[in-house]
Amino acid sequence: IPSSFFNLPMLEILYLTNNTLDGTIPPSISDSPKLRDIYLDNNFLTGTVPEISPGSLLSLEELLLSFNYLTGTIPSSICALRNNSIPPGNLISLHADCVIPPEPPEILCTPGCCTECTFG
Repeated sequence: IPSSFFNLPMLEILYLTNNTLDGTIPPSISDSPKLRDIYLDNNFLTGTVPEISPGSLLSLEELLLSFNYLTGTIPSSICALRNNSIPPGNLISLHADCVIPPEPPEILCTPGCCTECTFG
């Protein structure tokens, strides 16, 4: 994913589902202040999900990461954007490959963070 995508100040929706993208999610994901929806599902992304800077992605409502090859843990800075956090954020949907049985999950998601766990 080109990090330059996230330098677009008016970017609200990034829809990259089913594009056979590979590589990692750039740390610059949090640089676009109006970003509301990020669809990165059904690709070949690897590595970890980057932490986001405090005060970033405050408009984010949907983050779809499932059906990739991501590892590690969903960062607490992203979980803090959930609408069930204190103070509540706007993040309604957070999908990741975090199903536990029967296989170990590809990515860990703390309780109350991911809204849908799939087996990717």
